[in-house]
Amino acid sequence: MRAKLIAANWKMNGSFALIDSMHKVLSPLLKKTIFEVVICPPDVLLSSMNNTVKGSRIAVGAQNVHSETSGAFTGETSAPLLQECGVQWCIVGHSERRILFGETDEFIRSKTETLLKHGIRPILCIGETLEHRESGNHEEVVIAQLVKGLSGLAVDDQKRCVLAYEPIWAIGTGKTATPEQANSMHKIIRKELESLASSEAAENMQIIYGGSVNAENAKTLLSQSEIDGALVGGASLKINAFPQIVAAGS
Repeated sequence: MRAKLIAANWKMNGSFALIDSMHKVLSPLLKKTIFEVVICPPDVLLSSMNNTVKGSRIAVGAQNVHSETSGAFTGETSAPLLQECGVQWCIVGHSERRILFGETDEFIRSKTETLLKHGIRPILCIGETLEHRESGNHEEVVIAQLVKGLSGLAVDDQKRCVLAYEPIWAIGTGKTATPEQANSMHKIIRKELESLASSEAAENMQIIYGGSVNAENAKTLLSQSEIDGALVGGASLKINAFPQIVAAGS
């Protein structure tokens, strides 16, 4: 039985006050559940987040990392520095990084490898545009991202990764893939994992869904057989909505 994972991507939002408020609301809720919760704030809030949630069942995640561990990369953050901030998880391959910053599958793959070497679990995002879906080659696009993101990694390392299927056309748009559409793509991804890694890895690897997840649709999405959690954007900043999403995963 795969555990549910609810990951919050605060993007370029959040505050010290929100960290405190979210911790106070989530802590009693998490005492009643067995699933995992990760909050990924902006880098400048990571240390504060770690100090606040230490000893609780909330894990600290980052939104980005550089593939190199040090050097003249102004504005970037290395895996060793993330470790010092108590980071246990890190998002890689998010569509906003791919589109706005031109990150390639190869660069994303190198980030994943760096994270694994430093004991940080990657949340690898894959997903298609509306154009890809309407043209009928969305499965091919997603599988290509998956293969390029995980190929060459040892099976044990692949098993430490979490996959986040995020249809790009549903991110921040208010549109959401239907539960059936999302579950179908998750099945396709899991099937591909059998040949890419192993049957055991495919069965046990968490595949979560992202794309306008909110308090209203979370329970239906999370009840699908192949959806192992959610990567939540805007709704994760709402003190009333995010705990409802977390509760929906129990």
